[in-house]
Amino acid sequence: MNEHRRTRIIALAALTALLSLAAAACRPDAVTVEVTRLVPVTPEGAAMPPAVTEPAATAPLATDPATAAPQVVTAEVTVEVTRPPLGTAARPVQLLFPPTTSAAVIAQRAEPLVAALEAATGAQYAVGIPDNEAAAAALLCAAPADTIAFVSAAAYTLAHDECGAVAGLVARHDDGLTWQMGMIVTRPGGAGALADLAGKRWAVAGTRSLPTYLYFRAQMAQQGIEPGEVVNEPEDTSALLALRNQEVDFTTAVFVPPIMPLDRPWVYGETEPEEWRVLGIAPTRSPIGYVIVAGEPEFGGYRLRDARARLFDTTPDIFDVTRILALSEPIPNETVVFGADFPLSLARQTLATMAEFAASEACQTSLCSADLYGWTGLEPAEDAAYDPIRHIRDTLELEASDLWAELD
Repeated sequence: MNEHRRTRIIALAALTALLSLAAAACRPDAVTVEVTRLVPVTPEGAAMPPAVTEPAATAPLATDPATAAPQVVTAEVTVEVTRPPLGTAARPVQLLFPPTTSAAVIAQRAEPLVAALEAATGAQYAVGIPDNEAAAAALLCAAPADTIAFVSAAAYTLAHDECGAVAGLVARHDDGLTWQMGMIVTRPGGAGALADLAGKRWAVAGTRSLPTYLYFRAQMAQQGIEPGEVVNEPEDTSALLALRNQEVDFTTAVFVPPIMPLDRPWVYGETEPEEWRVLGIAPTRSPIGYVIVAGEPEFGGYRLRDARARLFDTTPDIFDVTRILALSEPIPNETVVFGADFPLSLARQTLATMAEFAASEACQTSLCSADLYGWTGLEPAEDAAYDPIRHIRDTLELEASDLWAELD
């Protein structure tokens, strides 16, 4: 990293510096200010007029030669404020990365992306690391013509609804998906509908998770269902074990759809989450380590990928003693977000470059590295995909801070 760019990154790492930059970005092109001047008096006793053509002085001028002295006058003056063009050294495009890991890792991993963007667009970019996602969302609103942020789906939703921030790209992870989902899991015969969960004990790994807790809590609230005790577990696997061991009545965990036979797609709302059960064949472990049913997908079988697959070696009956009752809607992954007033032409260039970069080998030592995001690509984002988050917020009557608590 050259010294010039290192200075730009360090200078933008503090939130106070970013807020100052946002304030500058929001200045009007012309402002009116009051100026106060000393106006000398002529030997004849008449004050010399101010050297501006603005409104007359607010204080009377002395005209008695015996008491003549400089007089104080106040006038309004219009001053033109000229801002540097976006993408210049004086006003680089701001790339905001909330501190999901150390600032040093973010700065290093972002450098190849910055170089690619500058080469493709001719504009200059600088990396900023605000204190948290709430600060990143605030900056998208405060400097909407200058900022791009890499934030969670919840942070985008709140910034969009607050100030019209725009979702540009959504991340694809190594499961090949641009979204994540949750599932409600019960024991066979334990429940046939959400209403059957009223008063039942619930094990969950984290009550701030959008897909595995808040979504289902909103669904229950909408139907007037009140669960019983909520048991917090360290992770999905321990929550599933609590269900298996009959310590709770149901649990929620991450659902990743199975890989279907012969490249057939799994479609949310159309394909059953456990379609493989119609075969009547128990899951097994393949020679290369996957949990499969009736062989690998290329030979007509299913590859199982939900949270239960991680327990299969130590708890091989986990699929026998559990059933999926319901799924959440898909919740988008991390999102590349533009301020509402970001120039359209530069936004298009930036989006195309980012998508190409995410598909390249260079990304493996940048955003796609395991110690940053672990992405496998970026795909176009659509605002409607974030409606489940709005449903959660509105149904549970959550404040922004209720969502930020999970993001920070």
